[in-house]
Amino acid sequence: MASMKRASGILAITATIALLTGCSTGSSPKPTASDTPAAKVYDTAPLTGIKFEKGTNPNLALPSVACKVDNLDVARPQINLNRTDIVFDEMVEGGLTRFVAVFHSDKPDAVGPVRSIRPMDPDIISMFGGIVCYSGGQLKFVKMMKATNVFNANETEEQGKGTFTRAKDREAPHNVIVNVGKLAAAHPDLAAPQAIFTFAADAATSTAGSTGTAVKSFKVYYPSALAEWVWSASTGTWLRNQDGKLDIDKADGSTLSTTNVVVMKVKVDHQYGHVPKDLVIGTGTATVFTGGKMVTANWSKSSQKAPIVLTDAAGKTITLAPGRTWVELQPTESEGGKLKVTLAVVPTPTPTK
Repeated sequence: MASMKRASGILAITATIALLTGCSTGSSPKPTASDTPAAKVYDTAPLTGIKFEKGTNPNLALPSVACKVDNLDVARPQINLNRTDIVFDEMVEGGLTRFVAVFHSDKPDAVGPVRSIRPMDPDIISMFGGIVCYSGGQLKFVKMMKATNVFNANETEEQGKGTFTRAKDREAPHNVIVNVGKLAAAHPDLAAPQAIFTFAADAATSTAGSTGTAVKSFKVYYPSALAEWVWSASTGTWLRNQDGKLDIDKADGSTLSTTNVVVMKVKVDHQYGHVPKDLVIGTGTATVFTGGKMVTANWSKSSQKAPIVLTDAAGKTITLAPGRTWVELQPTESEGGKLKVTLAVVPTPTPTK
């Protein structure tokens, strides 16, 4: 009996030593699943390609809001164009231009000045779905816009909702301001937009960034307007001049900037008299500017709701860098249609002996 007690004691001591030293197994304890950091999950903004940690950007679950923004000299500086996802620069009457500013991943409480609808807007905005905000327009153009899949937020129909206001520091009709955040929040039943472009992981791996020609600046000519973009290596963006003057965002005084610029050559329909209609359904040529470089491209859009497809000469999809994109819808007509590019001076490597 005594020998059995001694054996039990020896076994207990041996087991205790093994537990304390971990030497009996000859290996270190392995981490459990709870010890391993969980991999982060991301949501990708469809219109910019920017990734957000899942659940951190509630805007992504809401619809996009496309605003018709004035671009006359008396309307500048506009408000919060540096918080857009995509901006379309379109020719209107007199050869001047007006913007379709699309907000989705960021929805400011003041955007403007907002102006009237134009005949090409249904073909531009329908691919986003969501909401369009504008202040009036010719009845036939308003009817065209209302015949789409997009919710129409017209100033006259939004009275009393707190979404449209008139700024006191601007002259009418260049003083209509829209609360984009409030407008989107009022329509949570509307779907988020589809992706319009294809994005690479970064600027360096985008099509232009990896295979393009280095560019210092470029000018996009319209019959009565001029958009110039200058590459800023320090910010990694294109900075905008309008009609020879620095283009500013009134919200914070910053220069209007973008990650990508797509210059689409478009034909113009003149069936509406002095009001032109840019033809964005069909095919044409384009130039894509990303990461301080450019590549030539072909564009196509098969229907009103279809996205824009950018391809190279071999039919391969062209990718952009994650970030904001401006689309210059440049008319091919003789009084406009010129794209002047200033190439960057790339130093020639010094040969080694």
